[in-house]
Amino acid sequence: MRFLHCADLHLGVENYGRIDPATGLHTRFLDFVRCLEFVVDLALEKAVDMVLFAGDIYKSPAPNPTWQREFALQLHRLQEARVPVVIVVGNHDTPSSFGRATSVDVFNALALRDTYVLRRPRTIRIETVSGPIQISGLPWPTRHHLRTAPHLKELDQEAVNRKIEQMCVAQIQELARQLDPDVPAVLASHIAAAGATYSGSERTAVIGLDPTILTGSLANPAFDYVALGHIHKFQDLNSGGSPPVVYSGSLERIDFGEEKEEKGCCLVSIDRVPGEAGEMAVRRTTSFEFISTPARTFVTVRAENRASGMDPTEAIIKAISRTDIEDAVVRVIFDAADVDGPVLHMERIHQALRPAHYVAGIYPRANPDSMSRQRRATVTENMGLREALDRYIDNNPALEEDRQLLVGRALELETQLESEGQT
Repeated sequence: MRFLHCADLHLGVENYGRIDPATGLHTRFLDFVRCLEFVVDLALEKAVDMVLFAGDIYKSPAPNPTWQREFALQLHRLQEARVPVVIVVGNHDTPSSFGRATSVDVFNALALRDTYVLRRPRTIRIETVSGPIQISGLPWPTRHHLRTAPHLKELDQEAVNRKIEQMCVAQIQELARQLDPDVPAVLASHIAAAGATYSGSERTAVIGLDPTILTGSLANPAFDYVALGHIHKFQDLNSGGSPPVVYSGSLERIDFGEEKEEKGCCLVSIDRVPGEAGEMAVRRTTSFEFISTPARTFVTVRAENRASGMDPTEAIIKAISRTDIEDAVVRVIFDAADVDGPVLHMERIHQALRPAHYVAGIYPRANPDSMSRQRRATVTENMGLREALDRYIDNNPALEEDRQLLVGRALELETQLESEGQT
């Protein structure tokens, strides 16, 4: 039995790009669509038995018709090939208000063939070409029900998280108890696992408000594989152990915080093998392979001219010439000149940057004397919120001690606005 495990598509992200004149769509949106197409192509090429999306199909729970169309087109290709699709609801798929539909509920409402949306903890059994498989879904745990219960609604944030964690662990144990041990089983969840390594872009690493589940609770031996979403960095939290507990990571880079990470999905195989002495006659073993998607490259060019005494324009152009920027999203960081120092020749710098797909900015690594002069140049509208706010705080030393609080609150507000479809 083979299937694809992917997560965190985030269709709708449109930063660091421009409108494509041929399609009228944002080039970054097209980047995310290209990675989704790659996954579907791979599924068809490998003739997999199933494709599992572990949450966050869209950027927000109120996807616009263009986002929906592009995902539906790829879903249709899998349906035509009779490849079952399982979607676990993630936090970006979930509205902030109780009772409202998630961004992917429409696929259940249409009763699409071989398409399953798991928006509450439950186990489904799917018949595939290679035989049956059980998928236990643990979607993103919302606080809606806790906040409406009279004895729970007054709990503080930390207490709510502890309650959610206890509930999730109990749900995993109950899902495991109900499994048929003779049929392969997968736990699919959109959750934060304790001990996972976060991408630089991820808000949960800053806010620290997500409930987190211990790896030991996720690695229940009743399952053959644990497919996780929510954290954008590919990793196996139970490396060498059974079952694998795997974040496939996101399919495309969100911002410069993910510059050095490979993006992709996991091709998972569950096989029957002869048991060893003292074991059952036949047992199951699981293996997986990480496969990279054609994600857009992000590159930071760092030019240092203070030590060499080189003119900053020349230092920047020399640094660019040493870096592969072809078709990449690029930012340049250079040592800021003194107030009375030489002025940058921007035309020459932009000429050197022409091979790039998009120039995110040319930023000084400001010294105290040049801080006030350079401050406005360090923040651009194409930056993500976290990066822009970090730069602003960098330029305002008095705010440094409150950095984590300010960034956390800002990103929490952004999440709320996304959930309400206002971004």
